Amino acid sequence: FNIPYSKVECRKRLKLDLEKNVILFVGALYPLKGPHILLWTIQRIVKWRSDVIFLFLGGGDIKKYKSLAGKLEIQRFVRFYGYVRRNLPLYFKAADIFVLPSLSECFPLVSLEAMASGTPVVASKVGGIPSVVKDGEDGLLVPPNSPGKLADAIIYLLENEEVRKKLGENARKKVRNYSWEKIAEMTERVYEQIINKLRNN
Repeated sequence: FNIPYSKVECRKRLKLDLEKNVILFVGALYPLKGPHILLWTIQRIVKWRSDVIFLFLGGGDIKKYKSLAGKLEIQRFVRFYGYVRRNLPLYFKAADIFVLPSLSECFPLVSLEAMASGTPVVASKVGGIPSVVKDGEDGLLVPPNSPGKLADAIIYLLENEEVRKKLGENARKKVRNYSWEKIAEMTERVYEQIINKLRNN
């Protein structure tokens, strides 16, 4: 995810408006991942900020969520791309904020992908997410199923560019701890500890 393109270059490649703030959702479009929560959140945000575009990447019941966007009258602020894999790093780098509004999450790999791209994360405080995203340090955490709190966190980052940059920088540094090299070193240490204990017994 450490691609050799700037944010502007990524947006040009993806044909995204350079003047908009890009907020990204990546995940299956099913209730557990909270896309409906984000859509309700968008309705609140656009009352304050119209310079935003929300990108939804992921397979699932796209028709259902497009219909909800229409009912909420926010369809001009959202785009549904379906399942994307080939250009995924470009989307992460192009985004200003990554949002993970899940109602349940085991290990949020997608958050690490955003963090590796230097994109600040706003996520639900559920499951394994707090073990990866530290509130106020490399992202923001909000209560699950809380469109109001989620909207407040997104608006806060939209209006505080320096905070966004700092969270993104911290996130990129932190994600190095999740490289395969680091994981291999940690695993090797565990094996060494077990072997030493067995020898001493």
